[in-house]
Amino acid sequence: MNQQEIQRITQYVTTRTSYSRDVVEDIVQTGMEELASLAKTSTKKFDRRHLLEYVCQWTIRRTKHPEPMVREVLECSGTWLDTLCLTIDQEDSKGVSQPDQN
Repeated sequence: MNQQEIQRITQYVTTRTSYSRDVVEDIVQTGMEELASLAKTSTKKFDRRHLLEYVCQWTIRRTKHPEPMVREVLECSGTWLDTLCLTIDQEDSKGVSQPDQN
């Protein structure tokens, strides 16, 4: 995920929540970076619900933002989360073990 995609997600989520752009960007960037890192290093498969829970908890610890805020922002960015999960799933089907959305 590149910086332009992070900016698109940030803009989308900022318009749908009451949080500042800086807060949203911090949460989105932290969560998506961890998701990308997990995709590169994990051999365990995760369903979407567990993956979202893991990313939420990781982001809460890293950013120190309140849990309800982090959950709302990451859930609002769910379209991109789903896309990343699908990408991970496709990589897995090519023989690379990665978490998926199932």
